[in-house]
Amino acid sequence: MKLQWKSVSPEQERRNSLLHGYRSLIERDVSRTDRSNKFYEGPGNPGLGLLNDILLTYCMYHFDLGYVQGMSDLLSPILYVTQNEVDHGNFEESQETMKRQLGQLLLLLRVLDPPLCDFLDSQDSGSLCFCFRWLLIWFKREFPFPDVLRLWEVLWTGLPGPNLHLLVACAILDMERDALMLSGFALTPSPSHTSTGTLPLPPCAHHQSSALSSQTPAPV
Repeated sequence: MKLQWKSVSPEQERRNSLLHGYRSLIERDVSRTDRSNKFYEGPGNPGLGLLNDILLTYCMYHFDLGYVQGMSDLLSPILYVTQNEVDHGNFEESQETMKRQLGQLLLLLRVLDPPLCDFLDSQDSGSLCFCFRWLLIWFKREFPFPDVLRLWEVLWTGLPGPNLHLLVACAILDMERDALMLSGFALTPSPSHTSTGTLPLPPCAHHQSSALSSQTPAPV
């Protein structure tokens, strides 16, 4: 969708008065949206480019609605938190972001629970591939919807750091540790009862993070 509007030539845009009008409105609003915020301040700021691109892409996707004044104000805080129009790169074709996160999770788990890591290795599951879905969509299918909303609100704050979701994954593994090991890892590809969204939220990992800071591997 983004390529669609980027491929429009100036001549084509001149013949499409509606698109030209939407682009003009977006450029005008973007230029005055939250400019006192460091993410958007100054000329040629990359944040402004992201804001502009997302609004134009949305405009092409919902062309009948197009752009309405005020959309930039609604998008600005969300973009400030994510700082990425591709949503953390989780859906990159190369899957490099997902591979990195699984590697970081493994490093963290080895610090927190070496015996569990050894057990998973013995079950040919030491790569933690069964956690792939957890990290890909931030536990969307592991918890009831109201709990997902609460969890995402916390994760979007970016506090106490960008990898709080890895501590949440460790907390889930800790909650299920005994059942996991006693069952001989009868969890394929993820804990069977989590697939129905019946897991309670684990104890808040926020307070654990400061206590673990001295043990946390540098790449995490």
